Amino acid sequence: MDNKELEIILDAAVDKDVKNDFLMREEQHILKLTAKICGKSLSFSDDEWSVGLNAVSYAIDTFDPDKGEFWGYAGIVIKSRLTDHYRKIKGSEILVDEDSFAGVLDEEVNDSGLRREIASKTMVTDENPIRDEIEALTTELSDYNISFFDLAGNSPKAGKTKETCVGILKAIFTPPPLTDIIKNTKSIPVRELSKRYKFSKKLTDRYRKYLIVSTLILSGDYPELSEYLYDAKMAIKEIES
Repeated sequence: MDNKELEIILDAAVDKDVKNDFLMREEQHILKLTAKICGKSLSFSDDEWSVGLNAVSYAIDTFDPDKGEFWGYAGIVIKSRLTDHYRKIKGSEILVDEDSFAGVLDEEVNDSGLRREIASKTMVTDENPIRDEIEALTTELSDYNISFFDLAGNSPKAGKTKETCVGILKAIFTPPPLTDIIKNTKSIPVRELSKRYKFSKKLTDRYRKYLIVSTLILSGDYPELSEYLYDAKMAIKEIES
């Protein structure tokens, strides 16, 4: 996000006219992002569109630029509002894309394999477990100088790169696990990992934030967020079985 757009969003939080202009200008983006989170095509006549629009309006009012990128935060709010929406009408489950959860729209990336069905346990009642986990993770990440919303620009997209990152995460959790080293040093133990799995140091430098946050999620008490790391989660389960 450039400084001009950030300024507009901050102005929109206190100026209704600026907000309305911004929402109107971003209608197509909001519709596409909401559709990607739903896992289905949407039009402006669908209920989900209204839910998504209202969610972005709320995101404008509550956005804190010190905690990350706006569209990453807006994606989280849309997901939360849609979850509530589906629960109220029929308690149905929805499909969520890893990138759309972070507010990213990459139309050149093949969607196959990205969307993961979130189990019915993620449906909320009076509380939102995903929001609670994000808040807890954000607190934990403060020691790492990383924001949860940084993942929007730090997640692997290409199939081979994602496969390599899953391999690295699997190596981290292979006994004896290297999770404590990462938590103590706040860094990726490249030397130790290279003895377990072949990878490029350039890759670990590029995806350092992704690997650290994924390690914290998969080794911590984050059952809902771990669903968005499905492949790595399954790879680690293979070690444990």
